[in-house]
Amino acid sequence: MPSKDYYKVLGVDKSASQDDIKSAYRRLAKQYHPDLHPDDKACAEKFKEINEAYSVVGDPDKRAKYDRGEMDMDGAGAGFNPFGGGSGGFTATGFDDIFDMFSDAFGFGGTSRRRRAQQNVGSDIAQRIELSFMESVLGCKRPISFTRTEKCPSCNGTGAKDEAHVHTCDKCGGSGQVRRVQNTIFGQQISVGACDKCGGTGRIVTENCKACGGRGTVTRNKVINVSIPAGVENGAVLQLAGEGNAPKNGGRNGNLLLEISVKPSAVFKRDGFDLHVTVPVSFMTAVCGGQIEIPAPDGVFIHNLAEGTANGETLRFRGKGIRSQRGMAGDLYVEISVEVPKGVSRSQKKALEQFENDCTLKNYSKRREFLDEIAKLYK
Repeated sequence: MPSKDYYKVLGVDKSASQDDIKSAYRRLAKQYHPDLHPDDKACAEKFKEINEAYSVVGDPDKRAKYDRGEMDMDGAGAGFNPFGGGSGGFTATGFDDIFDMFSDAFGFGGTSRRRRAQQNVGSDIAQRIELSFMESVLGCKRPISFTRTEKCPSCNGTGAKDEAHVHTCDKCGGSGQVRRVQNTIFGQQISVGACDKCGGTGRIVTENCKACGGRGTVTRNKVINVSIPAGVENGAVLQLAGEGNAPKNGGRNGNLLLEISVKPSAVFKRDGFDLHVTVPVSFMTAVCGGQIEIPAPDGVFIHNLAEGTANGETLRFRGKGIRSQRGMAGDLYVEISVEVPKGVSRSQKKALEQFENDCTLKNYSKRREFLDEIAKLYK
């Protein structure tokens, strides 16, 4: 086995299915994506490691070679570079495209550094939103209030008093870029960079807009109603394209990134799309059977408990768990907790004793077998 444990990097077992590996990769890639953690070197390295692992075990053929120990160079086989443009490897652009796919799956649009480099794009706004457990399970609509920069309505983002006070830069001819030639001992070196006279805008403003002071943007409070999808998990990040800050000198707004924080439930425990709940049952109901109330995402339902139900017994109700946007639903697991009565009176104790004696011969075969085995131990 190569020195890197790619299964451990992705948090899955070696026996995990390709779908499980893909699901784990998507979750971690969203969590550590550099766009959500600017200037965080630790997250950038973690993101790189996650993609390196997925580029190997996410491919069935490469995974088979990896499992057989045929990968060298810490998991990369001969001629294989997970971060180069070579056979089957991902590139930095590819990583952003994959993250866009995750965002599109939530229906909130995508973003990537590649796109930001191609056009003037404003900065993103990150905000945390707290949901109750049932809001995360069923989905909800929430008003989100935040502050952002918007294109100045007075100058339409130009930063000028009016059109008469905007001129094409005479140094770059309106391109925003200039060509520089430098003579060195190796010959002439030619480079292209932003025009220092207009700051790369291609325009010269002779008199600033009074409303924005020439910035082209103003600060505004914004409230939008957001539909939170059913089944969203704690720590998930929802991306609303175009709801972030407006850039200077025109261009596309950044995105609003909503990090989901889910309050724990006092009733349910979540495992993916499955739910677990412990239901207390009276001693009488456990012995004789009867109706019990069981909570579920769509409300409380009645279940007829069989007589003789043991403490700790678990019932499974298929499709009663969390329902995803794609229509799939998890299961509901109900653990029975039999409550033993306390503070019984003398007459009640006598009645219980008689009840115990009546049941011993017919119903306590497991206890008799257990006592027989104990007796054998000390012969």
